[in-house]
Order: sequence, then structure tokens, then C-alpha cells
Amino acid sequence: MAGQNFSDTVNLAARLIRRRSITPLDEGCQDLIYSYLKPLNFRTEAFYQDGTVNLLALHGKGSPFILFLGHSDVVPPGAEDKWDHPPFAADIISVNGSPVLYGRGAADMKGSDAAMTIALRDFVQQYPNHPGTVGLLITSNEEGDGAGGIKYVAEKLKNMSLIPDYCLVGEPSCATQLGDTIKIGRRGSLTAHITVKGRQGHVAYPERLINPLHQAAALIARLMEPLDEGSTDFPPTTFECTNIKGGTGAENVVPDECWFMCNWRFNNLQSAESIESQVKKVVASLHLNCDLKFVLNGEPFLCPRAELCLKLQQAIEQVCKIKPVLSTAGGTSDGRFIAPLGTQVLEFGPCSATIHQINERVSVTDLDTLRQVYQVLLEKICLD
Repeated sequence: MAGQNFSDTVNLAARLIRRRSITPLDEGCQDLIYSYLKPLNFRTEAFYQDGTVNLLALHGKGSPFILFLGHSDVVPPGAEDKWDHPPFAADIISVNGSPVLYGRGAADMKGSDAAMTIALRDFVQQYPNHPGTVGLLITSNEEGDGAGGIKYVAEKLKNMSLIPDYCLVGEPSCATQLGDTIKIGRRGSLTAHITVKGRQGHVAYPERLINPLHQAAALIARLMEPLDEGSTDFPPTTFECTNIKGGTGAENVVPDECWFMCNWRFNNLQSAESIESQVKKVVASLHLNCDLKFVLNGEPFLCPRAELCLKLQQAIEQVCKIKPVLSTAGGTSDGRFIAPLGTQVLEFGPCSATIHQINERVSVTDLDTLRQVYQVLLEKICLD
């Protein structure tokens, strides 16, 4: 849409998308974000760890302290020739008469990064002597393994006694319309690496072998059985097998082991310990010889329906003219590392329909509206 003028929010989002910041790379995104805040004398600190860069920018002092949380990294684009518009070109195309910004990270979450940055800039410009502290924390490793990311920074904030009262994560939370959903918490995530050990042998002599592929199939079937029916605030715990490997490559040889990876997204009725215990009971009941390795990616968290939730609902209803649903569905986010500090944590961002997909995109109008919601929230937190 050449020749059309767009807002600072949209222009910043496009500039961020053009930087090929595939996790854990930042590619200068955080420097670009800071360039919008530097003229307003935001205090900044960079945290470098394990190849990850994290930017913290703060303005003001004391309470209330509200922190926006985002990430500058994106997932790989996949086959770029399958995109209608290049994934790092940030093309703005008219769709049904409305401008749409295409590109990897448009919805997850460079659009939110831009909206948060411009909302903070405009708020401080308008209220340079505002009460309390406002800020932004951006990491370059959210989509990857998270090493050196927000979990690391959260511990630094704790040691610095720099703990926010409120944290708003800009993850894409909405389903079909901007404003329709606030994520008030997330399920926990537990991954297991399971190696089922058998006995290699010729398929013509089943009495001489133990087939770990069959045993792994039986184990997976048992692990698929529901653990619970969900709770008041959370959907049921779910199990998915994500990777599996076994075999020698020969059609007439049973291998000696089968490895698979699986993941539970668990609610507050479960814990990593309870799930691990259940897995071990199932393994024992099937008389299997297994090596088990569990990796806890995050505990479930739930934001109380208190100040942040109330004021964000008010801001959305004021700007979007819609009453948001409160949800804990979906994946996890870096908010899981901030919540244990005692901070009220919510997630609110654009529609999630195209995240991690070919032709990821976001409505230009939604980005401008999102910036407005963020700024109204700042006013309600700091000025009301």
C-alpha cells in the first residue's frame, strides 16, 4: 500500500519484522525499540546470558510498578517460497478493503512490541512526572529454549528488589476479534523423554525378542488416558506425544529400544510430581524397562481477579467496545517466570489465528487499537 501513511506503531512493527531475528537472535530489534524511548530518558539495563540479550527500560519510580513483557525473537518462517508475501518484507496489503501487515512475528509478537513501546512513549510524553514506575522488558529467547531469557532476568529482578506490581504480556491472546480474550493464567508444561528397552531380534522368532515399539505404543495409549476433567479456572490436563524414534532400518529386525518425547499441559489439579508418579505407576503396571527423564518447563499460574484484571477489562471495554472473556487456554508464556515474584500477570495482545503459520499477519487497525488499550491501561494504573 505504497503512498499511505501509517502510525508510529505500525511503522515500528514493520521495521522490527524486517529484522530476521530468528530465535535466539535479536538482530538489533531491542536497540530499535530503545531508540523510541531514549529521548524520554528511560533508564535501561541489558542482561546478557547464554547468547540471549534482554532489554529492561524503566521510567519513573516507586509504586505502582507496571511492566510490559515481550520478545524480539521469532520462529523460523519455514519454506519462504510458500508465503504470499516474503516473511521478512513486512508488506502491508489491502485485504477486503483493510490494511494487513504480513510477516513473521507480525502477530507473535513484534506487533505487540511496537504497540507497547509507542504506548509507553506517548504516556510518558503526556505525563512526564507520572506517579509510579512504567517499563518494558524484552527478551531475544522466548521462542527457543529460553536459556538466558526471562527466567534468568526474573531472578535478577528479585535480587535487585525490582519486582513489578503488575505485568502485562503482549502475547497474542484474542480469538476472532481484538479485545475478545484476556489470558488470566496458563497451564504448566512438563516434557518427558522416555526410552523403552527391549531385546533385538529377528521378526521370524518372536519368542526370542522383546519388541520395544509395541511396548511404547501400549505405554503411549495408557498415558493418553485423562488425568482430570479440569478445574474452575483451567481446562483438563492434556497429553501429546511429539517425537518417536526406533528401528534399525531393516524390515525383519526388531530394535532393542524405542525413544519418544511427550508433553503434558497441566492445570492446578496436577503437579510435575503427581504426573511423574503416575507415569512411573503405568510403567510398573506394564512391566516395562524404561529410562525416564522429565523436564519441567513451567508451573501453572493464575492471576487474581484484582486491580490489573479489572483495569485491563475497563480499558478494553472503553477502547474496543467489547467485554473480554477470561481464559487460561492455550500454550504457556514467559509470564510464568514473573508470576512467582508475587506479580499480577495477564496476557493481552492481537488475534492468534495465524501465529507460527505461513502468511502470519495482523490487522493494521488492530495494532493501533492495541496501542490505545495499552496506553489507557497505563493511565488507569498510574493516574486513577
